[in-house]
Amino acid sequence: MKLDRINLNIHFLFGCFLFNQVILAQSDEAADELPPVMILSEAPQSESSSVTLLGGDMVTLGGIQEVRDIQTVLPNFTVFDSNNTRTPKFSVRGLRENNYGAGQAAIGMYVDGIPYTDMMSRGLSLYDIDHIEFLRGPQGTRFGVGAAPGGVVKVNTRQPGSGWHTAAGFGYAEHDKQEYRLNTSGPITDQLGLSLSGLYNDREGFITNLPTGQDIDGRETAAGRLQFVLTPSEAWTIRLSASAESHDDGFVPTYNPLTDGGPYRVNRDVPGYVDTDVSTYGLTANFSGEHLSFSSVTALRNWEQDLQQDFDFTAIPQPVAEIGFIPVIGVSQPDVEQLSQEVRLGSGDSSEAYQWAFGGYYANRSTDSVAGSLYPAGLFHPQLGFIQGPVPDYTTSMLSDEDTALFWESSFNLENGLTLTAGLRYQNSDRSINRSSSSSSLGSSNDWNDVLPKLGATYSLSETDTIFASAAEGFQSGGFNFYDGTPESAQFDSAESWNYEIGWASSWNEGRTHTRIAAFYSDFENYQVYRLNPVNPTQAYMVNAEEATSYGVEIEAETEVAETLMLSAALGLVNAEFDNYTDSVLRGALGPMAADYEFSGNDINFVPEYTANVAAHIKLPWNLFMLWEVQGIGNYWLDEANTAEQDSFALVNGRLSYKRENWELFVYGRNLSDEGYSNNALDLRYTDYSNPAAPRTAGMVLHMPGWPRTFGAGLKASF
Repeated sequence: MKLDRINLNIHFLFGCFLFNQVILAQSDEAADELPPVMILSEAPQSESSSVTLLGGDMVTLGGIQEVRDIQTVLPNFTVFDSNNTRTPKFSVRGLRENNYGAGQAAIGMYVDGIPYTDMMSRGLSLYDIDHIEFLRGPQGTRFGVGAAPGGVVKVNTRQPGSGWHTAAGFGYAEHDKQEYRLNTSGPITDQLGLSLSGLYNDREGFITNLPTGQDIDGRETAAGRLQFVLTPSEAWTIRLSASAESHDDGFVPTYNPLTDGGPYRVNRDVPGYVDTDVSTYGLTANFSGEHLSFSSVTALRNWEQDLQQDFDFTAIPQPVAEIGFIPVIGVSQPDVEQLSQEVRLGSGDSSEAYQWAFGGYYANRSTDSVAGSLYPAGLFHPQLGFIQGPVPDYTTSMLSDEDTALFWESSFNLENGLTLTAGLRYQNSDRSINRSSSSSSLGSSNDWNDVLPKLGATYSLSETDTIFASAAEGFQSGGFNFYDGTPESAQFDSAESWNYEIGWASSWNEGRTHTRIAAFYSDFENYQVYRLNPVNPTQAYMVNAEEATSYGVEIEAETEVAETLMLSAALGLVNAEFDNYTDSVLRGALGPMAADYEFSGNDINFVPEYTANVAAHIKLPWNLFMLWEVQGIGNYWLDEANTAEQDSFALVNGRLSYKRENWELFVYGRNLSDEGYSNNALDLRYTDYSNPAAPRTAGMVLHMPGWPRTFGAGLKASF
C-alpha cells in the first residue's frame, strides 16, 4: 500500500499496544528520564563520511533484537529476508548484498572488535548492547573488513562496570512467542571483570501449510555470551570472550500464486527446516598510551547449518504440466570455519593535530558444503524416467578463502578548522575450490588484489556546523560458485567502486536539535549479482554486471521538542541502475538468440526509491512512556527484468511502558496497520530443471511475505 493510502486507524489503541518486538535488554536510565530516539548529537563530527550512532537505550526501546532491525532508523538501509531467515540480505545506497558463502559481503561488521564476515552474522541476535555505529561508504583504510563499499556496522556490547549489576526480563507475544533474557556483570577483583548474558526465544510460525494445517515457519533461538575483562594497568585492557547461538527454525516458503491459498497459506508436501549453530571466540588486547595506541584482535568463528526445503513449490506428488515442476527437495549443509587476526597501531594523544593509524588484517576461511536436490521415489521424471527410490543429485564443494590487507590512514587538523584525511589499503584475496557432482568436477584457484585510496576533508564553519566530503574506492573479492557449472561460469570477478560523498552536520536550538544532510554517488565495475541457477532453483550463482551506478540524498534529524517529547526523522532517496549488464550464465542456458538475459538500463532490484523513518518518544503522566515509529519503504523491483514491482508501503510500530526505578512493564505492537508486502522474491521464469519441454512463459516470480501484525507484552527488572 502506498504511503498516501496508509490509514493510521490506531486512535483506539492510543498506545495500548506498542512497538516492535519484545524488549528485554538492560536499561540504566531512571524512571523519569527520556532517552533520545537517535544519538546524532554524540556521533563524531570529525568524520569525512556519514556516521549514525544508536545508543543502548534506543536499541532497547526500538525493539532492535537482530542486526536486521537497525533498518528502522537508518536512511537508505533496508533488509530483505531469505527463506533461511538467519541470512537476510542488506541493501544500502543502491548496493544490495548478494552472496551466500561466496565472495565478500557488501557491508563489513564487527562485534566488540571481532570481524563477522559470514552471512550468518546478518541474523545475529542483539542483546546486552551498549551502542551500535554505522559508518557509510568504504572504510578499508581504517578496518580489516572495511573494504566493502556499503560501509561498516560496529556492534559494542555492555562491559563490566565498577559494581555488580543484574538485569532480567521476559515477554510474551502472538504466535505463542516467548522470550527470556538475563545479564549479570561486575568485578571479580579490582583488575578482573565478568559479564554473562543469555537469551532464549521461541515462537510458532504465521504461515500455514494447508495439507497439514500446521504452521511451518516457527523460530527458536538460544544464545549466550561470556566475557572476562582484565585491566592490569590504566593503559591496558585485555578481553577474552566466547559466544554461541543455536537456531531451530522452520523454512519460510515463498508464495506460489498458482498453487497456494495466499501469502500466509501455502501447499507443501515437505515443510522444510533450518538448523544452525554458530560459535565465536575472541581475544582482544588494547593499549592506550600518551604517544601510542595499539590493538590486537584474534578470533575464531564457526557456523554450520542443516537445511531442507520443498523446491517444487507445491504439495502435488506428480509433475505439473503447466509449470513443469516435479517433486524435489532442496538440501544444503555448509560448515564454515574462519580464523582472523587484526592489528592496529596508531597515535596516542587524540588532541594532537596529526593523527595516524596503520593496520594489518589476515583471515583464513574454509567452507565444506553439500548442496543439491533429492527426487522422491514413485514418480516419473521427464529425464530420469520412473524413479524406484530416492535419487540424490548433490554437489560437494570445498572452498578456501584467504584475505590479507595492509591499511593506513592519517589526518591533519589545521588551525582554521579544516581537517584533511588520506588513506591507502592493499588488499589480496586468494580463492580456491574443489567441487564434484554426479555430472562434473572442478578444481580451480585464483587471486584478486587491488590498491584502494581514500581522501576526505571536514571543515568546521562554526561550533555548531561542520561540512564534510570524501572519495574512497571499495572492493569485493571475486570467487567461485558452489553450483554445478562450467569452469567459466563457476568463477565471478571482483567488484570495484568509487564512492563520493558530501554533507553538512549541524546543531540548532541551543543544542536541542541536530541534523545531517549528505549526498552520495557510487560508480561500480563488475557489480556482483546473486541469482538462481536457470536450470535448477535449488542452486544459485554469482554473476557480474559490467557497470552500475547509484546516487542519492540522506537527511537525518533529531530534536528535543520539550522535556517530555523527543522526535527523530530520516529520509533517504536513491536511484540505482544497471548501466551495462548481460547475464552470461543465463544467456548460455537460454541460447544466444533468446531474449531476457539483457538487463542494461534497468533499475537494480531490491533497492527502494526511498526510505522514510519517523519516531516520537513521549513522556506521559503517571510514569508512562510512549514510543511511536513509522517506517516508509518506496517502490522497488523484485526482479532484474523490472517486470514485478512492490508498491510503496509503511509499517507502523508502537510501544507503551510503565516504569519505576528498577523495573518496567510494557506492551507493544508491530505492523499495526497489518500491511501486506513482499520482502523478497524468487525469479523462476527461466527455470526448466524439471521439464525441458515446458514453455518459458510457465515460469513465475514467487513472493516472500513480510511479517504480519503482532501484539505482545513484557516485564524487565534490574538489580
